[in-house]
Amino acid sequence: MQTESNNLLNPLELLKDSGIPKHLLYQSKIEVDHLICPICLNILWKPVACGQDKCFQSYCEVCINKWIQDQAVDVVLQESLYSQSLIIAPDSGSGSQYSSQSSSFSEMPQQIHIETTLPNCPKCKRPFKKTSIPIIHNLLDSIQLSCIYEECSTKPGYEQFQKHILQCPFRRINCSGCGLQQLQNELEQHQNQCEHVNIECSKCGNKMSRKQFQLHSIDDCVQQQFINKDNQIAQLQKKIDELNQKNQQLEQKICKMLKGESFDTIHQFSFKTMFTQNYQFAGNQAIEAKLIRPSFNMQKQKNDFLHFYINHKVKTQAVQGIIWRMRIQTLKGNLLIGICSTLCHYSIDFIINKLGEIKRKEWNENKYKLLRKGNFTFSEGDTLTFQFMPLQQCLRITNENRHIVCRFEPTEIIEMGDSFFSFFSLENQGDSLIFI
Repeated sequence: MQTESNNLLNPLELLKDSGIPKHLLYQSKIEVDHLICPICLNILWKPVACGQDKCFQSYCEVCINKWIQDQAVDVVLQESLYSQSLIIAPDSGSGSQYSSQSSSFSEMPQQIHIETTLPNCPKCKRPFKKTSIPIIHNLLDSIQLSCIYEECSTKPGYEQFQKHILQCPFRRINCSGCGLQQLQNELEQHQNQCEHVNIECSKCGNKMSRKQFQLHSIDDCVQQQFINKDNQIAQLQKKIDELNQKNQQLEQKICKMLKGESFDTIHQFSFKTMFTQNYQFAGNQAIEAKLIRPSFNMQKQKNDFLHFYINHKVKTQAVQGIIWRMRIQTLKGNLLIGICSTLCHYSIDFIINKLGEIKRKEWNENKYKLLRKGNFTFSEGDTLTFQFMPLQQCLRITNENRHIVCRFEPTEIIEMGDSFFSFFSLENQGDSLIFI
């Protein structure tokens, strides 16, 4: 009785696990046995059929899905039981599958193979292939059904059945206040009078039962309004404090940017070079770039400089600065440190060498011209810090060992365009740089 009562409260539960009960059939022009699901023995609901030749048996969609699911579970259980039955403990008795002379697991079957098939149709026992038979749908549309509520005299058709039982005026629904069952068409009137239904005061916003609301005095209402206002003020003050804190953090960040003290650090390095046979890059957190094979320039009769690039595009219009560090591990020859507009031969380059000479190369030239000479020098063992400050439009290189600084100025950075790359050139075999 409890299950039936719950189904009446939620009519969709009636169709959750099976078809439409046969006793709800009111009128049919055909033999109804053709419209019965062979699994639940009720009238087909949302029918699907087996598409195997000479079968075409129809089932409720929910019934055949449960059948297929149960079959799959049975197959798993059978495989598990069968596998366990093959693992027989060694026994000296004559009834054992393995004698005491061959009791090691190496002599037992190493693989167990069980042939399985797709879930079968309950009728034809062949793999179930889902299909739809239009004539079954047409026949179902021709029947009339009774409403699940005895008081209701409406006889809905098959297509209207679900909609009707949900909207039937004789459907019982629990009152949200007292919890008593009420007819659907009388529920609104009942809840407008039920003293247990919660209502909200339009002035203070407090929710209470209708019975409590009748005792809700003006003093209580005013006091609740003050409490609500205090809560709103506290919430607004909390938001103001949070915004002030964020604003303070932004101001500090902007000040650091303007001073050139706010940077994103490059922690992981990767490199590009056309001289892959000449350079060796090794390491994890600290990566060593080593010239393992020099290139001899026949025209100059000396080793030539070979470039490699940090594979990181530095955007000149960025807001946040960028910082990276490099230590000169070994340096017997010269070293060029530079920036270029592109990763190809036709680029504008600015370089500085170990003598402190800053030079420039046009995109259509292959020769560097001296721009200026400063006191910036470096040698083996020195650590250099590179800081690009976009707001100042300059790249600052600091020799941390000698406490001297070199800068690529804004006029030089502007020539790079929207972005630039940092590159290094070695000439002597065995010279190496470590990026940290």
